[in-house]
Amino acid sequence: MLDSGQIIADRYELLKQLGRGGFSEVWLAQDKLTDVKVAIKIYAPGMGLDDAGISLFTQEFSLVFDMNHTNLLHPTYYDCWERMPYLILPFCKNGSAFQYLTDNNRITETESWHLLHDVAEGLAYLHAKTPPVIHQDIKPDNILINDENRYMITDFGISARIRSTLRRNQGQESSGGTLAYMGPERFGPSPAPIMASDIWSLGATMYELLTGMPPYGDHGGVLQKNGADIPLINEDFSQELKDIIYKCLALNPWDRPTARQIADYTSQHINGSPVPFSLSNNSHDTLQEEEDKTHEDSISAHSSDINKMSPYQDKGKRKKVIVVAAITAIFATIVIIFSLISGKEPVVESIPEPTPTIDYDKMCLSIIQEGENSKIQGDVFRFDIDTLKQNNDSVFEDFYINAIGKYRQINYYKDSISAKIYLNATELKQQVEAILDSAYHVFKEKANIMKDLDQAVAAQAFEDRAKKIEPYINIDNNENE
Repeated sequence: MLDSGQIIADRYELLKQLGRGGFSEVWLAQDKLTDVKVAIKIYAPGMGLDDAGISLFTQEFSLVFDMNHTNLLHPTYYDCWERMPYLILPFCKNGSAFQYLTDNNRITETESWHLLHDVAEGLAYLHAKTPPVIHQDIKPDNILINDENRYMITDFGISARIRSTLRRNQGQESSGGTLAYMGPERFGPSPAPIMASDIWSLGATMYELLTGMPPYGDHGGVLQKNGADIPLINEDFSQELKDIIYKCLALNPWDRPTARQIADYTSQHINGSPVPFSLSNNSHDTLQEEEDKTHEDSISAHSSDINKMSPYQDKGKRKKVIVVAAITAIFATIVIIFSLISGKEPVVESIPEPTPTIDYDKMCLSIIQEGENSKIQGDVFRFDIDTLKQNNDSVFEDFYINAIGKYRQINYYKDSISAKIYLNATELKQQVEAILDSAYHVFKEKANIMKDLDQAVAAQAFEDRAKKIEPYINIDNNENE
């Protein structure tokens, strides 16, 4: 157990516990060497880790230790003390976003936009890394406030492998992350976190800060997965703010905005030039609705301009309208007279309304990007997880299958898009098909090895994974894909 007054590594005197989670404790400490107050985060307190766990911590933190961004709380030092890894962090005297959940300090509209922007900027930076860094545990406690009242993400170096090591050492079996902030995809057959999972967690965090409770209580996205609607935000905040939170909480990961989209949108809002938030979608209906709305807005703007005309401009307009109306009436009279003479009823042809055009190139580029995001996730899990030892825990093929599905959608629009975009999608699809073809043979081989070792369950697991891949390999490249 850690106690006040205890000296860590002959240097840091523990003053006050600031927080405690399932894997760690955070303390305010006095650096006896520099006489500066710091925050020290100690992992596996009281228990420590074995050599393999310590080695993994060191390896994983070395990958993120040099990451620098305005909205990331960057650790200044990492080491291990009595088999317990620890981080030294700047002490944020303003605390975390959790303070907004106290009775007398609720978050304001302005603070909400700034928090949403800052966290999205931090996530966009992490998600842009190769491979992407998935935070996995965005929640009010992990969003700190610095001296300039900027919001900063902490705990961004705790990967799935580290969380698994900590759970194993502490006898826990639950998935990484805090249940109330875990999206619906985390409760399915492929629960591995993806970039869109961080977005759902951000939405759940914002929802809680605005209402006082996470959207689904302590149950997280499992209720949404089972059919529950997103509960409405009834508190007194702008509809624009509510709408972006609803989009973050979308059931399907591909319906959620990216961190970069959120950061750009909130930046425009904060700077006083808000624009309607649009999320690229593969649906013709959605695109049609957006363009129809743009057309309606244009008409409204035109009507507004007319209403703002000076009296002199208005008179000129009226004269023109009278002349046009007179000409129209004369023409209609001639048509009617001609019809009466000929014995035919007049036929009035309706003027067709202009059909909004869809930018198929832009739409397909968005689809391809979604496929590439899935492929990147597949690469992460394919390279980081030993499938022979993990049996059916590695789900990298699911990401590749999803990527192929995105690339194959492009075939439906190949007559409406540029050849360059179509060829790019075809090439990417073939690359992923080659990966899955290789994985298929590896799984079949491992299934045979497990059979020889009388490991029937493991053998069946690899057989099932190979069978799942079969429909996506050796596919003819035809129009009916």
